[in-house]
Amino acid sequence: MSEVAWDWTAPDGSRSAVFPVPGGVAVLQAAGVVVLSGETGEELWQYRVSEGEVSGNVSDDGRHVVLRSEGDTGAGTGGTELTVLDSGTGEIVHEFDSSGVEAVERVGFAPQIGESLSGVTGDIWAVQDEAGVTAHQWEDGEILWSSATADLARCTDVGSVDDLAVLDDVVVAAFTCYEQPEGEDPVDMTEGQEFVSGLVGLDPTTGEELWRSEDQLGLFPADSHGRVLTVQDSGLIVVEYPYAEVHQLVDPSTGDVTDLGRNDVLWSSSDGSTLGVWHAESRDYRHEDRSGEALTSLVEETGAVPEPTVSGGGFLGLEDGVLYLAEEVAGGADAPVLAYFTGFQGASEITIDRDAQMTEVHDAVSVPGAVAVSYTDDEGRSGVIGLR
Repeated sequence: MSEVAWDWTAPDGSRSAVFPVPGGVAVLQAAGVVVLSGETGEELWQYRVSEGEVSGNVSDDGRHVVLRSEGDTGAGTGGTELTVLDSGTGEIVHEFDSSGVEAVERVGFAPQIGESLSGVTGDIWAVQDEAGVTAHQWEDGEILWSSATADLARCTDVGSVDDLAVLDDVVVAAFTCYEQPEGEDPVDMTEGQEFVSGLVGLDPTTGEELWRSEDQLGLFPADSHGRVLTVQDSGLIVVEYPYAEVHQLVDPSTGDVTDLGRNDVLWSSSDGSTLGVWHAESRDYRHEDRSGEALTSLVEETGAVPEPTVSGGGFLGLEDGVLYLAEEVAGGADAPVLAYFTGFQGASEITIDRDAQMTEVHDAVSVPGAVAVSYTDDEGRSGVIGLR
């Protein structure tokens, strides 16, 4: 990886959030969504509302873009409309009024989005709230099945459903249980407090339990509450505990859970047989098989993993190495540095044109054909560039 391959400027000024889809990158904005080719940056399709704003997400399997719009969507309808689009073609797959469905929100690296909008398959839409997990059928939006928190988590005192990963064959729900002594201050952030951090796999069409895993991982109950489930291209699920910075790898087809400690899966091959794992203590990026045996080590191949020459923008694990991203780029400087790539076969510095007006880097995701990076410039305009 060594160059900026393409640059796309948003038609309006709202910040862009980027998500990988099979054809390239979905760019979500307040007015709708545009899907770009990862190879060329060419616009493949777009869907925009004429009035109001939308929140959006991409389904866990990447096959659908889901938009939730308030008010008039241009189709003469009011209320809250849910529109599900095929991410490859832009074709509308489903539409219905979702006014009665609570949207679960979480603030993360991307702009605040409706996390409840990621739980879409071709057959159901599964959402979580304080009551538990509910699956809606697409024909009429009616409830197909519902699993209450008490039944799903099986807690003796305080229980919650914390996150979902929704795939064609299984809905994976993360839950937390702990004891809150009566009359005492909340203990959810008390280290040493016993709790259960669990995962349960549910049949998408019936809600029947397929498998269950219970553990105590993390610092305290709030660490378990804050877990984020991320579905890899291979279908494997990475679970991240934010405070302890520990991770699990889940095979949703079997319920097998691997404790990774502070190590994090940043990349996986399409069949899940090879993982790109960042080892936090040794600062090594390795390709490993599912048993944890190292196939290739970046430290062994290059002698060392150098500290990034840019800072603040985080890093991505890729098939060929690690990409560090700048948080800000100063336009007008001599060869402003956007990123630094350390690969198994060598390293490179990625610069942009000195007249570029990019000032702030937001999100970066690996998509088919490129790494897509969203940004805003010094005049508040947003865009996406493709690195290759």
